[in-house]
Amino acid sequence: MANTLKEFEKLLHLALDRKVTLHRKLMMYLLCLILAALGILLLLLTAIGGPLKAEPQIAQAMESQLHTTYDKVSEEMETYTGYSLQLSRELERDIKDFLDEKGMSVSDLNNRPELLLEIQKMMYSELNTTIRLGRSSGVFALVNATINTQISEADQSRCGVYLRLINVSSNVILSPETILFRGNTEIARENGLELHNRWNMELNTEGLLGYQELETGLGQSESGYYWISRMNLKNTWEDVILLLVPMYADSGEFLGACGIELNDVHFSLEYPATASSYGSMVTVIAPVENGNLRLDQGMAGNTEGTWLDTAESLSIIEKNVYYSTYRSTKCDYYGIQMPLEIPGSGGQEWAVAVLIPRENCDQYILRNRVGIMGVILGFVLIMIALAWLLSKKFVRPILQSFQDIRDGQQAGDSKFKFAELEEFCGWLSEREKPPEADELPPNMAELFEHFARNVKTLTNAEYNIFRYYMNGYEVAQIPTEACVSMSTVKKHNGNIYRKLEISSNEELMMYLDLFRRCDCIEKLQLDEKADVLEIGTTK
Repeated sequence: MANTLKEFEKLLHLALDRKVTLHRKLMMYLLCLILAALGILLLLLTAIGGPLKAEPQIAQAMESQLHTTYDKVSEEMETYTGYSLQLSRELERDIKDFLDEKGMSVSDLNNRPELLLEIQKMMYSELNTTIRLGRSSGVFALVNATINTQISEADQSRCGVYLRLINVSSNVILSPETILFRGNTEIARENGLELHNRWNMELNTEGLLGYQELETGLGQSESGYYWISRMNLKNTWEDVILLLVPMYADSGEFLGACGIELNDVHFSLEYPATASSYGSMVTVIAPVENGNLRLDQGMAGNTEGTWLDTAESLSIIEKNVYYSTYRSTKCDYYGIQMPLEIPGSGGQEWAVAVLIPRENCDQYILRNRVGIMGVILGFVLIMIALAWLLSKKFVRPILQSFQDIRDGQQAGDSKFKFAELEEFCGWLSEREKPPEADELPPNMAELFEHFARNVKTLTNAEYNIFRYYMNGYEVAQIPTEACVSMSTVKKHNGNIYRKLEISSNEELMMYLDLFRRCDCIEKLQLDEKADVLEIGTTK
């Protein structure tokens, strides 16, 4: 790094020591000032939040994660739906054939355990195939009948089979081990299954939203199936969302239902929190209700590092062009969401969302903004330093060069840093007498003509101040001699500098001295502009 700075310093000095024209030197000086001004403007814009924002980067990362997650979730839901519909068709046909053979309706199965066991055995074969092919954490099927209508919970108790995986994993298992969660123990004995530690004989339909409406014929959805929002499996610590597919007889009688479960443990393993520069990104699927993301009714992937509580609803408190701000009881989140094309119970709409803790994002945005402002500030300081250095190398060398010319410095000494002065000095050394105006070198003649034309643009008042400078007066002497205030003199000075394309009194005196040495001072004498008292020719 130190060697690089030394090389840069050498190149800078080499560039400054080159013999360049006055015009080019001035252009470099002005360019540095313009770049410094642009840098300051950019610094102010960045300080107030634009145009160099971190928000688009965060939104882009979330969008990339969301599209990846959305495709994966949609594919998984479609797979579950396909297997569930296939399962419902097979079971519906088997149950209808069984009832037709017996000459019974589904209501006649109540209090007939031997017949219900036969139906459960038929169910097991189809359910076992579905859980192995569909890769879900659980499958179930039930008929709209119960073994005992005399028990207190008979209205919610229905005969059926519920198979679940013993160990939920995010990896594909070729031969998953299943366990009997609901169903007759005879099913477990015949198929070598263990009973779940929260096993029950029948399924409780109390948590199956919309099941009662299906029984009464009022709950048939347009799609023929729907997803039930998150529910707790009774007497367990596990939460699931269920795909429920109703089954009907040819007469329209409600036979029962079947479906697939999506387990919260499976979802958490399948969708881990994704680390990013902005914080951990967590994936959620949930119903949307009045603009709120009902996380308490949906599923969340691994929430490590996000403080996300899955037992609450997230409300959108602010939206911008990049993402939305979600508020929870613990903290705020930045996120984006997309509608998930699945039917919900009661017409619920679902969405997939990606969320990042707001605190992490804000810290990144602040660090990013400070870093950018530091770079811009460094650039501005460099430009100001270069402008100051060029200014220092611009006026002083010119004055020194004229002094050297007065002292007889020869062009061959190569001391002058400006091409015009080098050429002028060489031209003077070849002459024994002061040059005539029409014999000046082309560059000097053009410089003189340009300056003289600019003098003609001065107003009468400005030219009268200019004449004092032509006659050797200092700035401090002019207010007394011209009977004007110093502020008036400064005002005219500003206009004179601007119109003559110079930047200081020193540069003005340099030009006047150059005109005198070349006996061209009369080019600046414009008597027709004089409208005040005659100014003395000497101090």
